[in-house]
Amino acid sequence: MENSSDVTSIVLTAYYGMEKLKHTYFCIFLIIYIIIITENILLISVIGVEKTLHEPMYFFIGNLAANGLYGSTVLLPALLSNLLSTKYEVSLACCQTQIYGLFTYAIIEFTILAVMSYDRYAAICHPLHYHTIMSLSKVYKLIVFTWVYPLIAFLFFFFLTLQLQFCQQAIDKLYCTNYSLVKLSCSKRESGG
Repeated sequence: MENSSDVTSIVLTAYYGMEKLKHTYFCIFLIIYIIIITENILLISVIGVEKTLHEPMYFFIGNLAANGLYGSTVLLPALLSNLLSTKYEVSLACCQTQIYGLFTYAIIEFTILAVMSYDRYAAICHPLHYHTIMSLSKVYKLIVFTWVYPLIAFLFFFFLTLQLQFCQQAIDKLYCTNYSLVKLSCSKRESGG
């Protein structure tokens, strides 16, 4: 199936209901974004500089902060841009990129939390062997796993969305979601016998 489409942009219709207060919303979301960026960079810097924090749990917390930067950067700049715009239209490619970023952000978050719970399990149930179980090389491997696995795993699923053709272009949200985009599809669906 070709990845051709009559639709080259998506209109995010939820912004039309915000027009009277869009400058207020812009200021609020800008402040939130600045706080997220500042606090996460500060946290990552403190963990990097302070040698006493070079423990597995703090490395995982630093990765949560890095993922917070990733997730907020995927969502908020586009939202801020749309609030300043008079047309609430994004290109199909930008919409698809945002979907990939938001979903991978969520999967990375859950994966990091799962790895953190494994770390706490090892610390509580095997305190004498903790440093053997959570060696520095294993911590690095777990960190790589928490980022690479979600990026690849969702890519296989998202590839199906990229194959669709779209006939409609209105999503009633402030940002693109995979389900909303799939609902705009006009691709022929094969019915199972």
